[in-house]
Amino acid sequence: MDLGLKGRTALVTAASRGFGRAVALQLAAEGASVAICARGESELSEAAEDVRAAGQEAYGGAGGEVVTRAMDVTDGEAVAGFVADLEKDWGGIDLLLVNAGGPPAGTFAELDLDQWEAAYRLTLESAVRLCRLVMPGMMARRWGRIVQITSVSVLQPVENLLLSSVMRPAVHALTRNLALEGGPCGVTVNSVAPGFHTTSAVERLITKKIELTGCTRQDVLDDWTAEIPLGRLGEPEELAALVLFLMSARAGYITGQCLVSDGGWVKGTF
Repeated sequence: MDLGLKGRTALVTAASRGFGRAVALQLAAEGASVAICARGESELSEAAEDVRAAGQEAYGGAGGEVVTRAMDVTDGEAVAGFVADLEKDWGGIDLLLVNAGGPPAGTFAELDLDQWEAAYRLTLESAVRLCRLVMPGMMARRWGRIVQITSVSVLQPVENLLLSSVMRPAVHALTRNLALEGGPCGVTVNSVAPGFHTTSAVERLITKKIELTGCTRQDVLDDWTAEIPLGRLGEPEELAALVLFLMSARAGYITGQCLVSDGGWVKGTF
């Protein structure tokens, strides 16, 4: 299936590992030019090499451009500068993946107000900022795709993930509202809600569970997979495939939605 992404320009945040990296690799393999950012410069450079190789392999050495910037998505000045540079060099950003590392695990009694503030800045404020910077250009050009990575905590609270379970639904509320504004200009805005995947964020959750219960890592995995109908954790590449479809020309009539990738973990009807 031709996703219609060749020649498109994409900005992917938190792309040195996990979901962001998997999305950037698949975008490059589809022929898009990809800009990636993350806090760790060394990991970002390694990811960029892999993203560049993915594009060259798919297109015989003629893949799209790969641009990097080491920065924190909570740094408003840095983010604005990166977007401005991309708009100038590329003439616009067609595809935006809003992604950031999840806030720390913890119970209500454990989390202080500074952690609540940091979670807001990382999870919701950074999403608002990125969309404010990128969406006007998409609307002016009358085409664009925004996908925001949230969590199954949008649909069902996750034990020990209080900050995520409060902040992530707000990100999807942003998705729903931006879809209303972007629709008349051909801009779609959607969320994807991953469940338990083999990412560093899930490893941190496993560590927290071990601290609280004294169980083993295998005990945690067994408990989780027992609740997942497919009987396993997901892979980042599986979520990335969903993101790419939502970014594609084929998904032009899907907007304002929250699509779940969780192996069937969420038990709600809707």
